[in-house]
Amino acid sequence: MRELIGSALASLALATTGATASEQCDTNEKFGIIIHGGTAKAGNIPEERLVFMRTLLAGMKADLAAGAAAIDIVEDTIVKMEDSGLFNAGKAAINNAGGFVETDASIMDGKTLEAGSVGSMQFIKNPIQAARMVMDRTRHVMMVGNRGENAVTALGAETVEPEYFINNIDDQPKEHGTVGAAVLDRCGDLAAGTSTGGYGAKIPGRVGDSPVIGAGTYAKNGIMAASATGHGEFFIRFTAARSIAARMEYGGEDISDAAQAVIDEMYAAGDGASGRGGLIAIDADGNFAMPFSTDGMVRALANNTQAPVAGAFALME
Repeated sequence: MRELIGSALASLALATTGATASEQCDTNEKFGIIIHGGTAKAGNIPEERLVFMRTLLAGMKADLAAGAAAIDIVEDTIVKMEDSGLFNAGKAAINNAGGFVETDASIMDGKTLEAGSVGSMQFIKNPIQAARMVMDRTRHVMMVGNRGENAVTALGAETVEPEYFINNIDDQPKEHGTVGAAVLDRCGDLAAGTSTGGYGAKIPGRVGDSPVIGAGTYAKNGIMAASATGHGEFFIRFTAARSIAARMEYGGEDISDAAQAVIDEMYAAGDGASGRGGLIAIDADGNFAMPFSTDGMVRALANNTQAPVAGAFALME
């Protein structure tokens, strides 16, 4: 059986090619990007993360202005957040209840409705890149566990030793959160992605909303793109990201009302501790939404007329 699996992975790797570079987008002047770095507690201003996010968006704004595609910007942005060691994703993903890291990620192209995701990855350096590989190089959407990890490794996903993850060697990690991005490019294409280490008390093998298309991530051209953070089980049950799109597409709601309604619905169904979280979204006209039911949500945005601004609570600057 092991030989059969190895042969299948080798064939898969030989039969596929790397992601092709997306075409330049310069049809419209309008573009926008919004990102999040998880929820925040009152009184805890994560200044280091806010500075990082403003700087990151300055570069991404320049790339979008030059014609970069939304799907590429989503991936590039989240890779940099995973590598920063400042968020619960990639390098600084938090340990589960078993004392080791399991990461999840997803990405979706609003132009084609193609998507890719990974769950319960233990050794992948950049889960968002692995998710992009699943989308671009396989006929599947989601790959999970050690067999899924073997598959994306065969496709070229970079692996690391357990010591790479900061929280595998630090018993007192700093508070930090899930990351995500939603982008509108100059072609009018939308894309979104999310990456996380879950939460510290999770049972090994648990997968939250971040890799679930329609829950933690969703994008559809002409409607919106969104990424979520918070109590993942509720975002799955309420198909949070897709529900925003449905409210807009079929109910005629604008992005602010639709996003707020979804957050309010989950909060009302919780017990005060569960059902809480937030999300970021951008619509086809470049309008942003960023509601949250927690104390705060670390977020930043920029567009063709707006310089990068960031905030964790009411104020963004």
